[in-house]
Amino acid sequence: MTNLSVYEKAVQLQNRARQIAAGAVGEKEAARVLSRSKELRAGLAELRTQVELSHTLAALGAAHKPDLSGIDTARTAFERKALNGLPSDAVFNTARKKVQELAGKLKGDSSAAWVTWATAQVAALPLARIPVLSRDEREAARNRERELRQAVATKNLSKADTTLFTSTYALLAESLHDKSDPPSELLKLLEVLEKRPSPTLRDITDGDIALLRQFEMDIHITLQRTGA
Repeated sequence: MTNLSVYEKAVQLQNRARQIAAGAVGEKEAARVLSRSKELRAGLAELRTQVELSHTLAALGAAHKPDLSGIDTARTAFERKALNGLPSDAVFNTARKKVQELAGKLKGDSSAAWVTWATAQVAALPLARIPVLSRDEREAARNRERELRQAVATKNLSKADTTLFTSTYALLAESLHDKSDPPSELLKLLEVLEKRPSPTLRDITDGDIALLRQFEMDIHITLQRTGA
């Protein structure tokens, strides 16, 4: 990638500076270039991270491929000014600032694209089916839903975040795909049964029991005697 060319150029400058340290230019000049090169490399490492994230989002269909023309322009300008000797501090600072600007823009674009895409993915899940799952499955599904919503709102998106989101999404979607959408009456009844303290058998009608059996939810309901 073009940004790697700038990165390699900074490495070359560091090697050259080490050689100069033993020569006529002196250790002070070598130390300056080493310091500036280290700063530039740190910025380039962040830029590379953001470029890779942009490509990851593009592969998911969450964003378009990033425009990297600005990287080519910055690289060309830096190389031109480095042809006739070691670049000045001003040249290094200009290059570092440009790299930071490009990384910041990519990060902002990726964040906006991620929120839009990930929000739509969660909205497309048949989450209304969660209440009809067994107790353990229901708890796992709700944890996964919570993890997905937290991932949507993450402040510093990374490739690891996208991988975790897609794997968690796949697990939740798989647990829901063969379930039927429950009627509103069943959802309301399940909410009542999950309240604490639990309702008594007197609170449950024959119609409620028939509804539970109709959707095979009766196997997930237990009865416990209290009192004498």
